[in-house]
Amino acid sequence: MLSFEEQRKYLASASDTLKDVASIMLETGMRPEEVYRIRKENVEVEQGYLFNPFGKTKAAKRKIPLTATALAVLKRRLKDAKGEYLFPHRRDRDKPMLKVNNAHTTALKNSKVKAFRLYDLRHTWATRAAEAGMDMPTLAALLGHSKLNMVMRYAHPQEQPQADAVKKLEVFNAAKEIAEVEREKSRQNAAVLETEGTISGTLVENPANFSGQEIEGKTHRIN
Repeated sequence: MLSFEEQRKYLASASDTLKDVASIMLETGMRPEEVYRIRKENVEVEQGYLFNPFGKTKAAKRKIPLTATALAVLKRRLKDAKGEYLFPHRRDRDKPMLKVNNAHTTALKNSKVKAFRLYDLRHTWATRAAEAGMDMPTLAALLGHSKLNMVMRYAHPQEQPQADAVKKLEVFNAAKEIAEVEREKSRQNAAVLETEGTISGTLVENPANFSGQEIEGKTHRIN
């Protein structure tokens, strides 16, 4: 996983195309080949997402929400695109580019950032998402995985986020317990009031609950 300082140095040393590819990966968690194959028709600027129609599984074919940074890159690419692909092959704009390996190697050398695979930017996005509190099913869906165990290869939250997550759970459980206690108290109070009302009504309506003197007095008052 890249630190933000390493990310800054790497992007500053990257070619324009590599910078755009890397930025989208860091903002969306997409695979490199998924970025290469983005077509104009895949991007929904107004709705703020792009659709990835590629992949062997149904999960891989997905809508991907766009951050402001990713959207800015794609809007610029849309404006400059000569063909259908936003990252076209340099010799044939009607085909997607194949790779940016040479540009990646040069950026690593110039930035002096510890060597990593371009694919590791996807890992970086996933780890940051997990540390930010994104739940595993959502993370799996955004990465295009159909199984949760696949996500664990990418998401490795550090100790502090784990401790914070447990603390958050503790607070949640305490609040839920208090709410349940309050609801039970309210239920019991309502039951008591209902019982008292029933008893009072019975005393008033049933003459057997009064003494003979009380009945005679009530009769006298009515007459």
